[in-house]
Amino acid sequence: MGRLTLWFLLGLTLIAVSNNVGFANADAGPSESECRPYIEKAINELKTDGVTGKDGSGELQADQPRGDDDDDDDEDAKRVNDLDGDGIPDDQDDDIDGDGIPNDEDDDIDGDGIPNDKDDDIDGDGIPNEDDDDIDGDGIPNDEDDDIDGDGIPNEKDDDIDGDGIPNEEDDDIDGDGIPNDQDDDIDGDGIPNDEDDDIDGDGIPNEKDSDIDGDGIPNSEDNDLDGDGLPNEKDEDLDGDGLVNHEDEDIDGDGTLNHEDGDLDGDGLPNEKDEDLDGDGKVNHEDEDIDGDGTLNHEDSDIDGDGVHNDEDHDVDGDGLSNSEEPQSMDIDGDGVPNNVDDDIDGDNKLNEKDDDMDGDGILNEHDNDMDGDGIPNDHDDSRETADDDDDDEEEEVKKRSKREVDAAPIVEIEAPPSPAEEFPAEEEKEEEAAEAEPEAAVEEEPKEVKEDEPVEEAEPEPEPEPEAEPPVAAEQQEEAVEEAVKPEAEASAEADEAEEPQAEATAVAAEDAVDDDDDDTKPEDELLWEGVIPQNRRSRQHITELLLLDEEFNAREKATDNVAEIILRDIKKIYENAVKPLETLYKYRDLSNRHFSDPEIFSKPLILFMGPWSGGKSSILNYLTDNEYTPNSLRTGAEPSPAYFNILMWGNETEVLDGTQLAADYTFSGLQKFGQGLEERLRGLKMKSKLLEKVNIVEIPGILEVRKQVSRVFPFNDACQWFIDRADIIFLVYDPAKLDVGPETEAILDQLKGREYQTRIILNKADTVKPEELLRVQGALIWNISPLMSSAQPPLMYTTSLWTHPYQEGAPARLLLAQERAFLRDLRTAIDKRIEHKIASARRFAVRVRNHAKMVDCYLNTYYNHKTLFGNKKRIADDIIDHPQNYHIYEGLSTLTNISRYDLPDPDVYRDFFRLNPLYEFKKLSETCTYFRGCPITKLDLAIAYELPELAGKYKKMSEAALASIEGQAQAEPSNVQAEPKKTS
Repeated sequence: MGRLTLWFLLGLTLIAVSNNVGFANADAGPSESECRPYIEKAINELKTDGVTGKDGSGELQADQPRGDDDDDDDEDAKRVNDLDGDGIPDDQDDDIDGDGIPNDEDDDIDGDGIPNDKDDDIDGDGIPNEDDDDIDGDGIPNDEDDDIDGDGIPNEKDDDIDGDGIPNEEDDDIDGDGIPNDQDDDIDGDGIPNDEDDDIDGDGIPNEKDSDIDGDGIPNSEDNDLDGDGLPNEKDEDLDGDGLVNHEDEDIDGDGTLNHEDGDLDGDGLPNEKDEDLDGDGKVNHEDEDIDGDGTLNHEDSDIDGDGVHNDEDHDVDGDGLSNSEEPQSMDIDGDGVPNNVDDDIDGDNKLNEKDDDMDGDGILNEHDNDMDGDGIPNDHDDSRETADDDDDDEEEEVKKRSKREVDAAPIVEIEAPPSPAEEFPAEEEKEEEAAEAEPEAAVEEEPKEVKEDEPVEEAEPEPEPEPEAEPPVAAEQQEEAVEEAVKPEAEASAEADEAEEPQAEATAVAAEDAVDDDDDDTKPEDELLWEGVIPQNRRSRQHITELLLLDEEFNAREKATDNVAEIILRDIKKIYENAVKPLETLYKYRDLSNRHFSDPEIFSKPLILFMGPWSGGKSSILNYLTDNEYTPNSLRTGAEPSPAYFNILMWGNETEVLDGTQLAADYTFSGLQKFGQGLEERLRGLKMKSKLLEKVNIVEIPGILEVRKQVSRVFPFNDACQWFIDRADIIFLVYDPAKLDVGPETEAILDQLKGREYQTRIILNKADTVKPEELLRVQGALIWNISPLMSSAQPPLMYTTSLWTHPYQEGAPARLLLAQERAFLRDLRTAIDKRIEHKIASARRFAVRVRNHAKMVDCYLNTYYNHKTLFGNKKRIADDIIDHPQNYHIYEGLSTLTNISRYDLPDPDVYRDFFRLNPLYEFKKLSETCTYFRGCPITKLDLAIAYELPELAGKYKKMSEAALASIEGQAQAEPSNVQAEPKKTS
């Protein structure tokens, strides 16, 4: 278009603006807002043609043609794409504005005085960047340009791809094409659609390795729109934007890990076992017909949770972190939305229950499973197995019985669909209505009797409706009992038979108790160690204890393979102790300074599990529970009253045997207790039994702490004896009762002894099912608040809130929480067993450090003594002055400065004052005098043992254990092939 044409258009525009009032008053005509686009268009074209002044004022410079003094419009048109007038078109010009700076190094490509990152038209072609197919004017379209904004930085390394001054992670339009990212099919403008692009945001990091796939600055785990397509994740059928719908995508979240190997399937930052929406489709798992989002409905899916393990081999079918044996808490093991009691296929393995060898999918065959249907009720006490084919009334009764074990669940009669949250937690009135509807006709007939007993209720509700009114819960229970008596006389007969058996059981218990008393007539009633209790009905299953503590035969075979390796490492520890530690320990008489010894019993003994805490906290009950010793003639005495103040020690034995203190003190492991005197031996009690757990550990229960106002003297050093066990414990549990959270002098003394052992100390808030759920958190906080300051720890110790015995949880208790906490406690206990060798190495190194510090401390005293000793001075007086006033000689400060030994690792001066009174200072040798030409320096050997030899044993043990296990697995794989080969030889 020539210049005259442009002037003509501008004139028409001005006339239109001048007549704006007339157009506004007319019935039809353009308004000012309608004319403005034409004005802007004309001005832009004038700018493009060089009509606007270079000073940016916007005034027309008609008398100053740019680069041309003639009136040849055709020649000017050729120069429109040549900004600097050098005859080279801009799209071929390396220096558009002719300033001598190449475009890729020029902060102002078009030379308009506006930096590129603030310029709406970087290449000065009159087309705004957002509408420009070639932002930098290099002749390469943006979608093919490796450097869209022409700043010399490739797009994949450029923090601002479109050069608008906004970083990519904050830019709503990364490629500057005018289309917001959430509507842009090609976010980074590389010409590759998002669903085919391996790097959606163009940051040079492939999507599967990119922590922010769409480049919006929000990490994938926190991003509600993972691929930046404008669809929330829960509504997005292609979560990672790779063009594959989720149910066909082997990697739903695009993190490079296949779904069956991915611990976070939908990439929302929550592990699968804690994720209530596993596939990120916006449906919670218990309402989702396709939990893993693979396109196969749960009831047809051989791998419901998508973890790569077939349902019939998967101990956690629905992937919620709870094994199938724990799933009765949710009443739906396979997560298919059908409650277990009406599900024809409980574990979702596509096998009907009556044809399934493992009905509940817990990995234990029905014939060996003490809870076949996985409802948490042992088979012996479970009526559902025997009455599977009974009438509807029996099914309703079974549903109500099992629903009582559900936390905060309402009684139900018929279940047709998964209950909603409102149905799971109904109001009291709704519960009463459901209870009334669940009553059979026999209860309705007896209703007048109930009304007579409770006449005010009848007057308060005079509604003349034919339907029976809601009874109070107590009346409903009485009516249910009446129905059971009327409808099921057989059940009544069996109940009478059970009642008849109870006296026999009590008689047997009394006889056993008498037998024990006959064996030891001299034992006082208050000194009894063993006690029997009444066996409760519907005891909780203990199967998870065997599973989590790995006490099964299969794992025992693997564990025995590493026993030989452990013995080799323990012998190496002893060798290092004999060669490097013991010489200085003997030379500087370390055993006169400390009660902490290290010898064969400490090296070769089993892991020691220590239970401490106030009286009646449940320590004995926990020991009985762990060793499967509950309700037997040999169970430890339990009860509300304080137990006898014994140190109870549980050990393995082929036969059950009770040991007294003398026998225990003679035992190899506990022989070190003899130094505490006869008073302690009288308070020691041992119990040997054939328990799988005791094959691996020794368990010790410290007497319950009973706070008294007046300090009572003991016949033995109680705290020193406790310290002996604390020093040798692999893990320490402080057991508390929610009703006894007080802390007194005795507890403070014990907690003070645990300083330095915080990493091995755990707290158990036992009997937690007796606390209301809404009060439980407050009780936990109060306990931590009382204990943490006394342990001098910046971090509170680990706490497990649970109830450790087989008694059923009380109604209304948070059963799911208590069971999860119990499992965490058992895993922690198993870890202590597995870390046995590591603990022995750490104990040896800790003891070696103490001996080294003691030797250097004595050497420091000696050097100070010799520096101040004179020829005719009194050596005893000089030594005593140094010992009594070490601060005057800067002994501790000098030792810490010269040896880098922490002041906090050294005993107090009072300890050394007592030590040197027993062993005169000038009778010791200086460390430099202990060195010989052939044997070297003992202190050097000790330093090498601490720095290298002992730490290297940990790596050696790991490598040898892995080799031993690999050998066992190789033999196990070879055995089946040998078995199959034998028949061929026979035939």
